[in-house]
Amino acid sequence: MAVQRYHNESPLAHPWRNLRLGRRYLTLEHYFGAVPPIRLWWRARFGGSRALPDFTCVGVLESGTTDLAAYLMQHPSIVAPLTKEIGHGFPVGWGPYLPTEREKAAVAERTGRALVGHFDPLLHDVPLIDNLRESNPGAKVVLMPRDPVRRAYSHYKWDLFLSGRDGLRTGRYGESFAEYVSVALRAFPGPPPPTMLPTMPMLAAGIYVNSVRRRLDTYGRENVHLVVAEDFFADVSETVCGIHEFLGLPAIGPRLRAHVLNRNPLEFPLAEAESLARLREFYRPYNERLYELLDRDLGWNSPA
Repeated sequence: MAVQRYHNESPLAHPWRNLRLGRRYLTLEHYFGAVPPIRLWWRARFGGSRALPDFTCVGVLESGTTDLAAYLMQHPSIVAPLTKEIGHGFPVGWGPYLPTEREKAAVAERTGRALVGHFDPLLHDVPLIDNLRESNPGAKVVLMPRDPVRRAYSHYKWDLFLSGRDGLRTGRYGESFAEYVSVALRAFPGPPPPTMLPTMPMLAAGIYVNSVRRRLDTYGRENVHLVVAEDFFADVSETVCGIHEFLGLPAIGPRLRAHVLNRNPLEFPLAEAESLARLREFYRPYNERLYELLDRDLGWNSPA
């Protein structure tokens, strides 16, 4: 359906297919985005008390959190929320999305331990940082950043897809990646240019150091586990098993997939080298501050 919107196709172009997909969407066991309101209404009124998250796995848009979440949810002791992206950091509104205490207890009885996971690309969300800690002082955090330059290009492609064929390209802000980057750099640190992702400005989303520092200060370094997206995709099994161990769970190798989840279905030309170089210079000082904080060079300041 999203591809139909991109190509400006009428919803009536494929009525039976859309009806079939719509019916299936209403009954999914798990979602990776918006949940049908009727499901939330029903869960808010029935099922009993809800279990708060024991850990959160957070990154930013286009950092690989969807794939990582899907692999972590394979573990028999991890109890998944109804959706991978609740979309906000206020536990008072999480109830309908979370498993019940009864469901968590059943998993614990079956496997020996149960942990409720929270998954969202909300690395920079201050309410999530503070509120999860207050609601569960023992909560742990898995952070997943990605090379901010490569992430920025994926951000651009996703912005184009969501805006439709006649969106950013005809609005002078996204005719090319070079123009997209130029407009963003000229506007920074002021209000970003028009985007379909207004809560995640392209440049600011890739500046990780302040949000990482706040989480380290809030939860303690021993309760924060860093997963670099490039390392994850290079060795999924080792990364996922490392997270299991960090959470105190038996390490179980995941069932690997041949494809990446939530992949942009459209094909785009390669990013211009000059634009990538401009972004790398922009992010260099922020990356160096992050490396100093982590006492680890992530290698993002060198041309790929």
